[in-house]
This record gives sequence, C-alpha cells and structure tokens, in this order.
Amino acid sequence: MLTSATGERPYRPSDEPPLEPGQSTDFDWSGRLSLDTIRQHTKTDDVPGVTDEQLRLYRAAAIEAAERYTGMLLSGQRTVIEPIQGPASVRPGNYRYRLQYPVADGFVHLYGSPDPNDNRAFRVPQGSRSVQVPIRKDYLNLSNCCDPCATWHLNGGMMAAYRAGYACVDDVPAGIVLGCLQFIAWLVEHPGDELMTQRNRIEARSVGVDGSNNVAWVSGALETWRIYDPEAF
Repeated sequence: MLTSATGERPYRPSDEPPLEPGQSTDFDWSGRLSLDTIRQHTKTDDVPGVTDEQLRLYRAAAIEAAERYTGMLLSGQRTVIEPIQGPASVRPGNYRYRLQYPVADGFVHLYGSPDPNDNRAFRVPQGSRSVQVPIRKDYLNLSNCCDPCATWHLNGGMMAAYRAGYACVDDVPAGIVLGCLQFIAWLVEHPGDELMTQRNRIEARSVGVDGSNNVAWVSGALETWRIYDPEAF
C-alpha cells in the first residue's frame, strides 16, 4: 500500500480488499500456441479453406474449455476475491479451504475483521488450491447452542484476496497446450455437419447414433488436461 509524504499509511476500512478487485493481466497466446503450430498439427498448412480467423476462434474456445475443465486461469493473471469463512467447529489452529483457483504468487490476504490485527496475509505454496487457513476470529462460539438456525462460523464474514494464474504464458504446462491442439484438430475435422460425431466401426448402421458431441472428450483433450488436476483422481 502506498504511504503519504509523512510516511504514514492511509486508513483502509476493514472491509476493503488489500488487492484491487478484478485487476487482470491478459496473456498473448499467439507465441505459445501460434497459428503455424496449429496448422502443422492439423495438417492444414496449404488448405485455403481453413482461415486464420477460424483458427483464432478455435484457439480461444480451446483455452476457455481448458480453463473450465482444469480450474486453472490460462488467459492471464487475475485478482480473485472470495469468502473464506470456515466451518462451525474444527481442530484448533487452522482449517482446510479449497480456493476457486490456484494461488499464483504464494500469498493469500485475509480481510474483513473489525480488528486490524486479524487482517493479514499468510504464505502458501505457489499453485496451491487447497490451503490451510489460520483462524483469526470467532474461535469462541458465542452462538445459542439451542438455536437450530444459528449461523456461527470460524472467520465469519472474512474474505480472501489473492493473485491467480500463471506468471506468464510460457509457464503453462506443455500438456495443457497439447490438449488445446487436440481440441482444435477435432473442430477442424468435424465442423458439426455430421450426424455421427464419433465412429468406432467402419460399417454404417441405421439403428442409432454412436458417439458424443463433447469435443473435449472425443478429441482426447480431456484425458490430457485431467492429469494436471491432482484432485480429479
């Protein structure tokens, strides 16, 4: 936080996040997943019917799909704000919480407590998503034990602010990029005008349709991406 000319920190309300909400840095994927690489993988170097504009759309769709399936931020870095209150009871010291995204720089900022001493940052391993949150407030249960509607929680009302995403596009794992190529290759070969989206036999049948319209699954991209989510196993 910036300081004044006298060296004093300006007052910040307890409910104001220490990081600017929504601040983002977008990645340029034109180098890591270039159109030349896509054309080499899809064997469309000299196919005029597959335009650059079309491949850019497929690349953007593949990156969005990878984000959805892996839970990673691949389009850039972003400041994420989310509630981080804990359960009603837990072993003293801390509790485990699953963040929406992996932490980029290894710092999670807690804020929202009326006591400034409770609003602090704690370290986690870079890339962590399941973190041990220190209990800063509400460790004494003052709720009515006979009230079935009591909503007391550890760190009640506190929020977490952190930077999510990779430091740069070159840090994105190669397998994520490979899955995007698989995703794009399927779109190039199957524009959506075929009744049978996946064929596992040569002969034609008229009794039904085999396959799926899930591009991530039928292209093999999903199996490539899922190994980067340890909690998927």
